[in-house]
Amino acid sequence: MATVALEHVSVRHDAVLLLDDVNLVVGDGEMIGVVGASGAGKTTLLRAIAGVEALASGAISIGGVDVSDAAPAERNVSMVFQTPQLIPHRDVRRNIAFPLELRHHPEDDIATRVAAEPRALHIEALLARPPRDLSAGEAQLVQIARALVHVPSVLLLDEPLARLDAPLSQHMRRDLRSLQQGYGVTTFLATNDPVEAMSLADRLVVLDGGHVVQVGAPMEIYERPATLMAAACTGRLSTVSALVERDGDGFWLVHPSFRQRAWRPSLAEHVGAAVLVVMRPTWLRVAADGPVHGTIAAASPVTGTITVALGNGPGLDEVEVATGGRVYRRGEEVSLRIEEVILFDPRTGGRLA
Repeated sequence: MATVALEHVSVRHDAVLLLDDVNLVVGDGEMIGVVGASGAGKTTLLRAIAGVEALASGAISIGGVDVSDAAPAERNVSMVFQTPQLIPHRDVRRNIAFPLELRHHPEDDIATRVAAEPRALHIEALLARPPRDLSAGEAQLVQIARALVHVPSVLLLDEPLARLDAPLSQHMRRDLRSLQQGYGVTTFLATNDPVEAMSLADRLVVLDGGHVVQVGAPMEIYERPATLMAAACTGRLSTVSALVERDGDGFWLVHPSFRQRAWRPSLAEHVGAAVLVVMRPTWLRVAADGPVHGTIAAASPVTGTITVALGNGPGLDEVEVATGGRVYRRGEEVSLRIEEVILFDPRTGGRLA
């Protein structure tokens, strides 16, 4: 549909800088996941693209046209919110038709489009219902249909699945990706859900305090996050602190419950100091001969993980471990093998190369 480019975009509310010098280019038909902690600037970024947030500096272009000063109605952008914003006195059919009526489309064109959109989303049976008779999932589907009916150049999704229960959210993820690819619409998805971000987006942009800290493919950021924030936004993790000791050309990470070899050159600057050791659940394995010992504090068949308290005594560090389908019991003693770690500077939050 359209390439979107943000050049040195900043947004300020009084003395508070909500977005700071954001540079980003999103390709035609690409789905970009916008991730970060609450308050990182995700919604502000979407609102700036939509034109409902004024820029303090910088420029935004859609399809090669500078829209920095254009009104929202002039941008051909649709936005879907976390809570469906449906018109209560209009039934589903007239809610979907509303954007076309605003644009003064002919009645026959409105009828054709309003008939086609529900078929794509499998909501034909809802057309005569008022919004009050819709479930949360149905209302969100109607909101998406309304957003797509006028064929926008850009679709902005602000945590659209956050209020749905887990089974419905999983189903909607499949439908949403299929729809986005079918329409070929350039899409921004703001989300706090790592599963949603990793499964839907072509690329991720990680925001922290209004700054872009990393842009890349989901698995690239999952495996090589630039910051601790980027690591947290792309999946489950466990974090412990370990002391760095030198050993010839290499180093040891020394924790009260384990010693782990590490070969990062940057660790030379941290000898005698602590670093943060991050482990994904799939990077830890239960092994009879594992050098790390602990006790299962919790077991979750739903996530397929166990939480292991390392060592003995009070104030223990806990790590989450993938079970590979095996069943474990709370209180069971296990040995672990650490297969991979990512290291971060505790002062800056940056990854140690």
